Amino acid sequence: MASDLHPNTKIDNTHPLRDRLWAVGAAIVLFVLIGWTIILSGNESGRGASDDLKFHWVAIQQFADELPSPDLSDYASATTPGYHLLLAPIAKLGVGHTGIQLIASIWTLGLLGVLAWVLAHRFGKAAAILILPMLVSMYVLFPGVWLLPDNAGWLGVLLIVLLSLRQHPTWKTHTIAGVLLIVLIWMRQIHIWAGGIIWLSAWLGSVDQTPSIRRLFSSPIDRTGRTLIAIGCTIPAFTMLVWFMMLWGGLVPPTFQGMHQGPNLATPGFILTQLAILSLFFTPMLWPRLKETWAYHGKWIIAAALVGLILGVVPENSYSYEAGRYGGWWQLVAKLPTIADRSPIIMLGSMAGAVVFVVWLHLADLRDRWMWVGIMVAFTLAQSANHASWQRYHEPMLLIMILLIIARSSLIAQYTRQVLAGCVVLSLVLGLLTAASILNAKPIDVDQSLDELQTFDQIEPEMATMTGSGRS
Repeated sequence: MASDLHPNTKIDNTHPLRDRLWAVGAAIVLFVLIGWTIILSGNESGRGASDDLKFHWVAIQQFADELPSPDLSDYASATTPGYHLLLAPIAKLGVGHTGIQLIASIWTLGLLGVLAWVLAHRFGKAAAILILPMLVSMYVLFPGVWLLPDNAGWLGVLLIVLLSLRQHPTWKTHTIAGVLLIVLIWMRQIHIWAGGIIWLSAWLGSVDQTPSIRRLFSSPIDRTGRTLIAIGCTIPAFTMLVWFMMLWGGLVPPTFQGMHQGPNLATPGFILTQLAILSLFFTPMLWPRLKETWAYHGKWIIAAALVGLILGVVPENSYSYEAGRYGGWWQLVAKLPTIADRSPIIMLGSMAGAVVFVVWLHLADLRDRWMWVGIMVAFTLAQSANHASWQRYHEPMLLIMILLIIARSSLIAQYTRQVLAGCVVLSLVLGLLTAASILNAKPIDVDQSLDELQTFDQIEPEMATMTGSGRS
């Protein structure tokens, strides 16, 4: 990551408000047509329906029965209870499961709407095409259909990332981000990592204060002062997480303790492999950037390849149900030979992903590059603490990163056609995988209660028979 790849460039909005509203409306209408159709069909097959009816719907009903004083010490979800608490009063009013599904889809509408708005800032109506990979990914669509808190979490992450990427952040920016972090922690405690990017944003300062690598610790008094303010803004969220940990006696409610404890050292290499796979669809744009980066900053390509190689070779990364390495692209790993419990797919994919990450950074300005490095490091560390290395936990963040880099890059105008074509092809592939997942999913046994699933060995093998990976 060098400071002279290209100068910081302010991106002007060249598209009228009506075009941006059109793009947002198109994204929302398309999700409604797809998502609500599945909801109204009463589909109760596959991993999404299983997680919904056996876990999150159970938690919502429990809280509804216990209102106005729900017991947060243990319930049928491994996540913090904010998502369920917001829906519990609606359930108490007598709204049925389908009605609550429609209401809960608001989080997905918000996620897609905000992202489409940001993309439309640069691309106008064409943002409706750029949003397609996000919309049709099963790891975004399924939480929009069934009662899963994933997209409520991703919406919070997206908003905090957008605030942190602002060119001129102030203490007000960090305060708003800190408030959002509190809400985010109530939705999914794993996203506490987002606090770190608020601190990084403060340390970097505004776009004209952003340092090069050699001057990262320059002006220490000013940077430390800003960062301490940002840390103060995140203390309430961290305090809330500590309160939950004390209430539960662990990072998750007692029912799920022993199921998610990591670390899983294969996760960094797996995340980079996923980035490499998604980036394949943007090769016509990334290839010339790779050649330019190699010509002027080849040391970063070599360093990234070495890091990727280490992450892909050192930890065991063959398919392993017991080790939390299953579902998604792990199914492809399972079908091919391994070397000493190392998958050539992950070894090569990790290297390719690390290199292509540098190329993506090459498209961003200096401040954004720093932020994306920090975001990826914090996100990967948090996910590596989870025993479950599941694609559903990673793919939405990678798609968000790719789309935001595209939306904010001052170099992207010359590659508009390649970007649009890449999004179309990627959306076709992800859409086909999602459709196949829905069509091949097995109906779940809705009569089997959580009480009948007493152990990890009972819960997870039962879910492994569904399409996709396991429970949230």
